[in-house]
Amino acid sequence: MGMRLTRLLTFEEFAAMSDKAVADGFWRNDPRVFTPGMGWVMPWYWDPTGERERIGKHVMITQARRGELGFLSVHYWRDWADKRPPICIVGPNGETWEIDRKSKNGDGWKVTGEWPNLTCTPSIVVEGYHGILTNGEFGLDLDGRGEFGIARPITPRVVEKEA
Repeated sequence: MGMRLTRLLTFEEFAAMSDKAVADGFWRNDPRVFTPGMGWVMPWYWDPTGERERIGKHVMITQARRGELGFLSVHYWRDWADKRPPICIVGPNGETWEIDRKSKNGDGWKVTGEWPNLTCTPSIVVEGYHGILTNGEFGLDLDGRGEFGIARPITPRVVEKEA
């Protein structure tokens, strides 16, 4: 049995968790806070409703530039751009993966299904993990690096003691 997708955060939930992580001395996307199987929507890349743009919030691809490829995949623009913002997922080894971006070696991933039962093809390659996501479940590492690849090393947080 592989590792399943667990929780999709709204942008507001993601922002609150990120702010709390920083306030607690962690990194903004710290793997001790954002754990494997979690995901979040990224309306600052593209907001299909245009709401962020209307209220003056940052959007990387504006309504006027809708459909321009840039870093988002042709698959996203064709299949999802009118339905949801791009999604970022924490993979089984703790690395984040933006499922709607172009890949380093091609057009990106074709995404089918709804959260949490997403399937992405072709296979996923992030640092330390090469595998598949089928019906919301990450498969084992295809390169034989252990069950879910090589986990991202976590730097321990240093807490200064008061004198």
